[in-house]
Amino acid sequence: MKTTPFLICAVAAAMLHAPHCAAQSNVVFYGTNASSILISFVDTNLSASAKTSIVDDLQVCLNVWGKKTYLSLSLGADEPGLVGYLERPTVSPHYPEGIEFPKGVTNTPSGIALQIPKKLSDAYTNAFAFAAANSNIVAAAYEFVAFVSSSNFVTISSNALPNYVLQKNTTTNEIIVDAPAIISELRHQTYYPPSILGFKYLEIGPSATNLWMLVPCSSPLSYSDTKEWSPYPAIWHEGKWKFCMWQN
Repeated sequence: MKTTPFLICAVAAAMLHAPHCAAQSNVVFYGTNASSILISFVDTNLSASAKTSIVDDLQVCLNVWGKKTYLSLSLGADEPGLVGYLERPTVSPHYPEGIEFPKGVTNTPSGIALQIPKKLSDAYTNAFAFAAANSNIVAAAYEFVAFVSSSNFVTISSNALPNYVLQKNTTTNEIIVDAPAIISELRHQTYYPPSILGFKYLEIGPSATNLWMLVPCSSPLSYSDTKEWSPYPAIWHEGKWKFCMWQN
């Protein structure tokens, strides 16, 4: 499989947050990154490189959102072939609607493993093909997320904000006028690198077909020490990624 900027970013992110997993194959770390679990693929025809890329993307999701995941084996599982679940408190903000982060745990000759259904690995295979065909756009997505998650984003000028925000029925001048309020709202969230599954073409948007990206984000809850997780939408528009709320 061709190496793409996404795969490079995914590997780099995984190594940054969990360097001790690099020496092991098909293993992810969850919780506080102190616990590990093998990965088992239902599709036995997947190539080794595809498996590695999927594991890397799973780790990107688990590095931040997965800190409260935990293994539950005591009660077993109510699905054939499973012995438990990798439980999580919320739906993954990295994945779009209709795709769930894997949670079923099965027994393998090497030990218990997180099972990757064929439907999910097929979705990843299609996503990797998208990344290979759109490597510049995907690379720009990671650059966009890196910038909006940095301290430099909240200090940009009002005139620069239209380069990062697009709103329906809102002119560039209106975005500039409302820039302080928009930046204040955006700064309350922390943004993280997306999953390659977070890119999707939709008819919603300024064009007939638009490429959207789910930017995983978290915001602190006022009544507890936990975080609220959600995806924040961004759109590829006129050669740039921009945060966008485009409600019909």
